[in-house]
Amino acid sequence: MGHLMLSEAKLRAISLIIYLAAMVAVQAFVVDTGVSPNENAIWLYSGIASLLLGSRIVNPYFTPPADTLTNAFAALLALVPALSTVRSWTPDAYVLGAAVGLAVLVAGVSLLVLILRPQPGVEPGAAWRLADRAVKGLGTPNVIFSLLILASVWLFHRDKPIEIFAILGTLFVIVLYRPLESLASYVVWFLNQPKPLGGENVVGTIAAHQSPGIVLVRQVEPKTITRGTPMVISDQHGPAQLGVALNYVGRDEGNLLRVLTVAMPNGLAALNQGVGSTTGDGIAVSITVSDEQKADIRALQWIDRLCGIVDTETSPEYLQFEVINEAGLGEGSLAEVRIGDHQRVIYQVVDGVTRDEVVQQKNKYGYARAKARKIGTWDDEGRRFCPVPWMPRMNAPVFLLEEFEGGPEDDCIGHFPATPYGVRVDPSECVTHNTAILGILGVGKSYLAIELVERMIARGIKVVCLDLTNQYENLLADFVDPAFEEARRAELLAAGEGGVAHQNKEQGGSRYNFKRTVFRKMREFMAAGDDHFLWVINPAQFRVTKQVSGMYNNTAELAHLTASEITSIFSDAALFVCQELGMTDEARLCLVYEEAHSLVPEWNSVAAEGDKMATATSARAILQGRKYGLGCLLITQRTANVTKTILNQCNTIFAMRTFDDTGKEFLGNYIGSDYAAILPSMQPRHAVVFGKASSCENPVLIRLNDQNAFRARFRPDNPPKRPEPVAVPQEEAAGGPDAAAPEGGGAN
Repeated sequence: MGHLMLSEAKLRAISLIIYLAAMVAVQAFVVDTGVSPNENAIWLYSGIASLLLGSRIVNPYFTPPADTLTNAFAALLALVPALSTVRSWTPDAYVLGAAVGLAVLVAGVSLLVLILRPQPGVEPGAAWRLADRAVKGLGTPNVIFSLLILASVWLFHRDKPIEIFAILGTLFVIVLYRPLESLASYVVWFLNQPKPLGGENVVGTIAAHQSPGIVLVRQVEPKTITRGTPMVISDQHGPAQLGVALNYVGRDEGNLLRVLTVAMPNGLAALNQGVGSTTGDGIAVSITVSDEQKADIRALQWIDRLCGIVDTETSPEYLQFEVINEAGLGEGSLAEVRIGDHQRVIYQVVDGVTRDEVVQQKNKYGYARAKARKIGTWDDEGRRFCPVPWMPRMNAPVFLLEEFEGGPEDDCIGHFPATPYGVRVDPSECVTHNTAILGILGVGKSYLAIELVERMIARGIKVVCLDLTNQYENLLADFVDPAFEEARRAELLAAGEGGVAHQNKEQGGSRYNFKRTVFRKMREFMAAGDDHFLWVINPAQFRVTKQVSGMYNNTAELAHLTASEITSIFSDAALFVCQELGMTDEARLCLVYEEAHSLVPEWNSVAAEGDKMATATSARAILQGRKYGLGCLLITQRTANVTKTILNQCNTIFAMRTFDDTGKEFLGNYIGSDYAAILPSMQPRHAVVFGKASSCENPVLIRLNDQNAFRARFRPDNPPKRPEPVAVPQEEAAGGPDAAAPEGGGAN
């Protein structure tokens, strides 16, 4: 269906050119003196030219005082050639004087109106309003230049009837009748008339309305209407609407096609003229919409991404939508829908079920219904999602986000799968409010922990890794001085060797000496001038003894400390040293508990009785450490076996694939039962993240960074803080003098 898009300004410009040509022709072939510039051409060069330029181009609808002043001066200039040819005190002089007087009066009053114009917000007086109204009426081009032309005809053409007829005829035709504009308007109207409806255009009749925004169309012909076909929906009870075909939902007397309806855009208003006017029933008629028109209609522009419509039981937190097109849809997919003035509110799919409903009579329609959790609307400037209150309307279209190759360009811990939207974390808040990474073997927990450690160090936060896996020293080799670490390890090993019985059980064995050495090394590590930011320790490598019985015959029973008890000594030392440094709101030190189920086990999962007291000591350090800048990063594959005293203090959670019911139940309290339910099916390198350190206020499922890609993006601006190599004194390497540990420090 063709449409002629011709603006009114273009019509005025075209008609002006034609009218000017007609006037020049009249002057050249009718007036005796031709186009020579003299008094016989006043009507052409001044009057009609100014009239057309004024009324057709500058002010076609109204004339402000500034333009009336301009028109009056133009009229005066046009009359200048006549002053030298008209004799004084003759009837012609009176006619000329009247024309000049009118122009002078309009110019003078217009000037006064402009000078005396009241300030905005001030009510103008009656005299000013009267003068303003008068100049707007008398100073219009149609009035002032028509009078000028009449005066010109009387003065210079009254003895030549042919010239009078030609000039006045041209004036009346152009000013009063405007034939070209009328003809053009008719042509535009005619071309924009819709074509007569044919059988191939009629889709069917309206069978039912499912308000808001959905109608069922009963097809009249057994043909397939593809999803996204545009149509006009019209009946006698309201204005015509634009319809977009969705899917088939059953049949009664014909196939039932469900159609999404939206308000008819202004650009398509002409398409519905005559539709439905010949019948009392509602009717659906297919139309053709150009690509340019589709650009302004969201439902057509994004039809390939339409995945469903909002269903019942949608709440401000969760979106329930009927799936229309399941291509590309899955757990973790992002969908967008409009809520009020927010065009693009993002939801993440977390679940799905199948349902059915009765459509017409006994026809049943089965469909899949997806459940999605609200994330918010994306803030490009802040690079984060912002919360949006309320929920979408019923039957609103839901669109799947376009797939995006790669991840976000900015520095994020991960991104929503196949989108450019990233999630950032604050390393300081990861420490001060504690962080946990939970998931089974082989899903990427350690690589995520390595990245978090690297981010912490880049922020100037020191990190002590208690690592039973021996991975961290290799994966973070860029941050350590091997010779220095070997000397420090040797000194600690030497401090833990041997051990003798003592009347005071607490000082029996080598534990007391080892503890003193740990406290001293922790002070050195946390010293302001020390450039070491990473300390990796394997608690299982130390053979430290403790006295487990009283003295008998100058001897007593000794036992080796467990990894949990070694961990408690380092945790206690970290708290004590941070307390010495004073309170702070910023993170100072992070304790990384790798394989936390072995280092800080739950009370019913301990391998030895002393582990209960050891875990309590470590938990006390984490509980009290926040106001001194101390926190922890806890990594485990067995949520049920980790002490809940520490785990409950972790305000930021990275939940990865897990199977055990205890872990899912615990995580359900943090991330919600819907996200907890999808944990067993999550892919490696994916995690549900939630907490204070996250840039998202709600739990979200993200794809974590690949280590090489992260370092290529992160390290150019944050090079590894490798300590300067230093010579290790022989005395220190051999185990120099110890600084005293605090009296009563620690509980074991």
